[in-house]
Amino acid sequence: MKSTILTSVFLLASFFAFSQSLEESWEAEQNYRQTGMMVLGGWAVANIASGLVMRSNTTGVDSRFWEMNAIWNGVNLAIAGFGYFSAAKLGTDGSAFELYQEQMGMDKTLLFNAGLDLGYVAAGAWMMERSKNVSKNPDLWKGYGKSIMLQGAFLFAFDVAMVLIHKKVTIGEEMILSFDAGLGQVGMALHF
Repeated sequence: MKSTILTSVFLLASFFAFSQSLEESWEAEQNYRQTGMMVLGGWAVANIASGLVMRSNTTGVDSRFWEMNAIWNGVNLAIAGFGYFSAAKLGTDGSAFELYQEQMGMDKTLLFNAGLDLGYVAAGAWMMERSKNVSKNPDLWKGYGKSIMLQGAFLFAFDVAMVLIHKKVTIGEEMILSFDAGLGQVGMALHF
């Protein structure tokens, strides 16, 4: 196990030396994060604008659907803005190990968020079902439920795509060559 870890760390460091400079790797991480936040921000702006316009031009369930889209994406816009400016502060002078930690932390955050996103979809489905059994504001329950399902589904796709793209844009785990030796066996694996 120790030989696998040490070899992986050595080869990870070698990858930096042969493919791109450490500074370029930090820049790639920064660009990846900022681009992701621009996509999220664009989704948010489109939903806020359409939500405000359509809320005024529809009634009932549809009006509530558009209303929640605008509300939900106010939060998304704030997250996108915070994320964009936080990425700008990453800098390009950290070590290879610090970059690796940043990348793994980002992936863990995105995967955790993907789990939350599935919870949003389930909560939206529950709200839609609940709308059938409430006498007060059934349109609100159903419209908000539909919106939360849509927003959760988008966020799930976004978070999973960001993890997959991260593996291609930055060095992460995808380019680690590892060796292992045990009783009567020797192994080598290239992880993409």
